[in-house]
Amino acid sequence: MKNKKGFTLIELLAVVIILGVIMTIAIPNIVSTLDKNKRDSIIKDAKRIISSAEYTIRSDTKMEYPDSSTVVIISLNRIKNLNLDVSSFDTYYSKDKSFVAVIGETMPSGDLNMVYYVHLVSCGDETCSNEDSDMIAKNRGINLARLDDLESVDRFELVVKGADLKMDYLDQAATNYQDIKTKVSRANAVYYG
Repeated sequence: MKNKKGFTLIELLAVVIILGVIMTIAIPNIVSTLDKNKRDSIIKDAKRIISSAEYTIRSDTKMEYPDSSTVVIISLNRIKNLNLDVSSFDTYYSKDKSFVAVIGETMPSGDLNMVYYVHLVSCGDETCSNEDSDMIAKNRGINLARLDDLESVDRFELVVKGADLKMDYLDQAATNYQDIKTKVSRANAVYYG
């Protein structure tokens, strides 16, 4: 008898089954990790936008500081030193629909503390036209969230997708700032678009 070297069918089948089990366990974990990293990137972008907005409001003498009864809203168009176009989900950040809201909270000592909120919108197309459901499904962003919330344990839940992303916080002239006023409990809003 000749001495034949090679794998038997059972050995090959066992290897395929083991690889299948490993892939079944590994692929969902890899996909989950990649998605978490992308959401973390959007949160970092939101923090960067707030930092740039803080710089803008301090350096632009035409912008008013908010007081305890005012919300100052700065669109991405007006924020200085911000080079931000595409999100980690390969969607386009909207310069018109995204903004930072700043309010002044009076501290017990009487000092005024600036509190920052961000509303970040990224769309499947550059104009955020959302003409078809495929484009809406690609939307990603953060609905109006306080800077402190971006640091919280469940910060990844702030990144919403598809139709859950609110696009029209500032679009309707008749109800301008209503959601912001309700969210941050302030009476007046000053918009820098």
